[in-house]
Amino acid sequence: MARARNIKPGFFTNDDLAECEPLARILFVGLWTVADREGRLEDKPRKIKAMVLPYDEADCDKLLAQLHGKNFITRYVVDGNEFIQINNWKKHQNPHMKEAASEIPEQDTQPVDIKGAPEKHHTSTVQEQEENQTIPADSLNPIPDSLNPINTQAENTACPDGSENKSASVHQMSSKYAFEGEVIRLNKKDFTEWQSLYSNIDLEHELRRLDIEFRADKPKNWFITASQKLNYQNKNTKPAWTPSKRVMPPSRTQEFIPENF
Repeated sequence: MARARNIKPGFFTNDDLAECEPLARILFVGLWTVADREGRLEDKPRKIKAMVLPYDEADCDKLLAQLHGKNFITRYVVDGNEFIQINNWKKHQNPHMKEAASEIPEQDTQPVDIKGAPEKHHTSTVQEQEENQTIPADSLNPIPDSLNPINTQAENTACPDGSENKSASVHQMSSKYAFEGEVIRLNKKDFTEWQSLYSNIDLEHELRRLDIEFRADKPKNWFITASQKLNYQNKNTKPAWTPSKRVMPPSRTQEFIPENF
């Protein structure tokens, strides 16, 4: 069953995708609508062509090989059955909460030679996600107040615990983030946008409260979850009352004097 998916402006300007044939680019978007909520589908070129490219004369297997070679998808085998994993799926798609769970097994972490693909693609899913940094769906951060927000920054805001970061000073971190908790970290741009969007609440106070909540039960994407909670809180909070200026009647500088006094 086909499903509605998200597409970002960066898709049209991605350098790696531009090296694929035009039909391969269309096929890539079509795969999103066929894939399940985990970004997986059966690797059946004839069936995929009938669903995505029914009116075009094309070798779907060849087009899939191009997308695999550019690391946009991973073609793999489990128990003799062939499947496709769309790489960086969770980074760019937000499936509906009621969408059925995936019935397709995950990729085996052991190298598997499938359809003559280069060795660099015979790695685990985790390794592939680390290698692939140019997925075409990259774009600017959207306004958080969205019914179906998409964010490409959330997974990259937290600083890794490498030795290089241990030497970073507090001053350096303060200049990077306008708000920094254990889970929630907002740069100055996002913090300013949220202040403007959620003007009815004390943003810093609410962020600290959410940060404590997320420490106990961290969501998959804190940026999206936080924006939804703040939006709800903002809509249900009355703006602070400010007294209106009272218009005083003009002062009487002279008494009324009849003309014929």
